[in-house]
Amino acid sequence: MNLKKALVEILDERTIDKLVTSFDRIGEVIIIRIPEDAQAEQMHIAEALHTVYPKVRTIAAVPLHAQTDDRYRTRDLTVIWGDPSLETTYCERGCRYKADLKQVFLSPRLSYERMRIAEKVAPGETILNMFAGVGCFSILIAKLQLDATVYSVDVNPHAFSYLQENVALNRVEGRVIPVLGDAGDVAAELQGRIDRVLMPLPESAHAFLPAAVRALRLWRGGDAGDGTAGMIHYYAVARGRGERDLLTAPFARAEELIAAAFGDRIHVQREEQRIVRSVGPRKYHVVLDLRMTRER
Repeated sequence: MNLKKALVEILDERTIDKLVTSFDRIGEVIIIRIPEDAQAEQMHIAEALHTVYPKVRTIAAVPLHAQTDDRYRTRDLTVIWGDPSLETTYCERGCRYKADLKQVFLSPRLSYERMRIAEKVAPGETILNMFAGVGCFSILIAKLQLDATVYSVDVNPHAFSYLQENVALNRVEGRVIPVLGDAGDVAAELQGRIDRVLMPLPESAHAFLPAAVRALRLWRGGDAGDGTAGMIHYYAVARGRGERDLLTAPFARAEELIAAAFGDRIHVQREEQRIVRSVGPRKYHVVLDLRMTRER
């Protein structure tokens, strides 16, 4: 039995279509976004989900267009069926991640994006992941590129604790380096030592963009510098309809922020850009792969 068939006697077809595309299975937990007009049926929805996925231990609901906390990236989850614990272990591409979904952010919908970035990493790179969460981007990079070092920063103490645990679980100690703290402060400490920066925090990454540029090897040796180029994977929120509009505005904003901080000393080039996912009505997360070069 599929989920549509399980829900057909409970909800109308339009609502069923929304639900079928708005839930994630993360280990033994299902998180489902429930529209307002289906709130009264959430227990029936949970029972239908369990019928289709009998190995699931917990089902939690989140409002359809709920916002994620900007600082800790937590969501307002309510357990509507099963075990009240939201701690689970999620497996992806040979990696295992332990997480409490009430306390941290973890989305299987970023699986393609994590692999896309990891495959770009070259041997010997030193990487700064400014918003590492429980380590999904960082650990996959370390698994695929054995010579890379990934400084993995998060301000959420719960995420940091799971990051440490996941580093040990995946046996990447010494290559993924967990850091608890403010991403801007850590970037300043690593100034001139980084080849690639990851900024997977779309709602707030813009505020840290100058710090990310400063971390790159462009500044090796100080303001005079002898670095050549560096890469930043910059995630942002975009609103609109067409792909061109969605990607043009975030790039213009990034250019403005970098120009305000560095004048004409930094040249910014888009190597790749894509819409990552929809997060609301005409609201999207996008990523721009920005190559930074230093003007001599």
